[in-house]
Amino acid sequence: MTKKTLISNTVLFIGIIGYILLFGALFGQGNILIGVSTVTAMLMLLERDLTIHPIANTLKFAALNVFMGAAAFFAGFNVWLGIPIHFITMFVIGYTLIFNLRNPLYLPFSLQYLFLLAIPATSDEMPVRLIGLVFGAISIMAMQLAANRKRISKHGEPLIQETCKALIVKIDRLLEGKDSKEEDLTIRTSINSLRTMIYDQREANYYLTDEGSLNLNISAALEKIHSLVDKMEKEGEDAAVISRVKEFLGIAAEGVADPDTAEDLQKSAEELLNEHRQSPSLFTARILANTEFLAENLLQLAQHSGKKSSITSKIEGIPQKFRRLGFFKGPNHSTSLKFSYAIRIAFGIAFSGFLTDYFNLEEGRWIMFTVLSLIVPFYEQSHQKMRDRIFATIAGAILVWLLFAVFRSEPARTALLLFAGYLMSYVKIYRYSTILVTFSAIGSVALITGETQFLTVERLFMVVIGVVIALFINRFIIPYREMDARQDLKWMYNDTIKEMVSELAEDPYGKKHGHSMKNLLIITTMIEERLKQNMQNKGESEVEMQWLTHQRLAACTLYELSIWIKNHGQDIKENCIVDDALVKLKACQSETDGCQSYLSELEHQMKQNSIWEQQMIISIIYEAASELQDAQNAFQQRKLQPGI
Repeated sequence: MTKKTLISNTVLFIGIIGYILLFGALFGQGNILIGVSTVTAMLMLLERDLTIHPIANTLKFAALNVFMGAAAFFAGFNVWLGIPIHFITMFVIGYTLIFNLRNPLYLPFSLQYLFLLAIPATSDEMPVRLIGLVFGAISIMAMQLAANRKRISKHGEPLIQETCKALIVKIDRLLEGKDSKEEDLTIRTSINSLRTMIYDQREANYYLTDEGSLNLNISAALEKIHSLVDKMEKEGEDAAVISRVKEFLGIAAEGVADPDTAEDLQKSAEELLNEHRQSPSLFTARILANTEFLAENLLQLAQHSGKKSSITSKIEGIPQKFRRLGFFKGPNHSTSLKFSYAIRIAFGIAFSGFLTDYFNLEEGRWIMFTVLSLIVPFYEQSHQKMRDRIFATIAGAILVWLLFAVFRSEPARTALLLFAGYLMSYVKIYRYSTILVTFSAIGSVALITGETQFLTVERLFMVVIGVVIALFINRFIIPYREMDARQDLKWMYNDTIKEMVSELAEDPYGKKHGHSMKNLLIITTMIEERLKQNMQNKGESEVEMQWLTHQRLAACTLYELSIWIKNHGQDIKENCIVDDALVKLKACQSETDGCQSYLSELEHQMKQNSIWEQQMIISIIYEAASELQDAQNAFQQRKLQPGI
């Protein structure tokens, strides 16, 4: 643990305690748990950039909070009325705040709903509670504006610089005949982080800002240079050109915030490309074309620096495939995870809430808290969590009993609870963090009542009931397994690549603005990240990694093709190469044999064609077709392996 981490966690803990105490002072001790859930939401949402529409997003959070406050209030009127209210509320939270390609955000809002049920408000207290809930929504957006405003501007350039530096080291290592796995990982991680920020900053989940579009182009150019470098020759023209490219990357790695420096860099790249325009090596031509494209976008980004970020263009309407779809209107793989979890958590909270109210269980809310923590998106994760939850409850209860037997004064016990809360910022393993949560929960109640023995036994019994309910629901009500998620993500990846090819076929000469292609490239990156995260739990197979590699290279090359067509489409329009090529390119995703004959045909065309622009187009199409064929082969091989 570093000194910086220690100071950072301490300051964060003081800030959290300060906010919670302020919230309690403003809205009363009966609403202090809303402050706790709001802090949790603020911290969890920091990974997302919600600042593109701060007012609209604040209103959404306020509406969700008020909806939960009203639902909890009306659910308290009648045991039977509570069943549909609990079900609808938890379904809305579960369905809207779990995502296929990003980490889920349901936990703080689900917790908040249970807190509202645990400490019900009277009719006289409701106005203050609702104001507190609105204040919580405003607090979330205030934190967003403080931490995430101009996020791409602050963090984009360092990521670009890091990628350039890693590329330089990679080139040196390849020239020395060494592997570059560490540099490859750094490059992919930096590019993925940049695209994730761009993904969050889209308007209407589709339109990119000027800054986002330029950064995406830069990431695409760097990724293409990264993949082409693997194919370079260590001697001759390739080696000479790559040395010049290294010099270029060295300047970019130092930062190109000055427009004059960026302009000189762009002119240098353009001159370098013209020098080798007639090079017999298409590798040389393509790596230089991407270097020029990189320089061009670095120049535009430098010129854009300091300006207000705006949407690139809204002339292009949002295609149907990018619009929000209702239930059952989208492909199964885009809704199954959301629907499965939403149904299970809604059923679990509705049933456990009914048990609590019908039998008037004084500590029955712990059944609901246990159900909430154990009904998780993936079935396999629930088993270990159940064992950890029971262990943590027993361990936490024993810890309260022992420490409170030794430390009997109220200040000492309060200090122990604060220290347990502070330790939570360091303990990340669920089993041990839950011990601290249990200690804090039982200790807080014991501090007020002075009782520990009865509370400990009763709470343990409630946890066991919650475990049984969660076990039954996870097992029998629309279970969703990690294997289901992997399968859905793989089909989603295939569908996205198909959409990229279809998008090119519908706009063969780059007349549209290109928002669709930009979105599809970002989405392929997000799918790959989620797939790799999912595969870590079961181990990555060699076949799966090969398939992912070919898919990523195919997506990167298709985007390169779209940019090249947009810039040079008119130069090759009369030849009809693109029209014919894109039709055959679509077939390469499904007809492996036909794709092989098409690759042979493209090789022949490259040898026969003397027009440079057409040679470049054929070269890019050849690589895209080759990667699509290799991905298809790996996909078929993967299907033959059990459990993959």
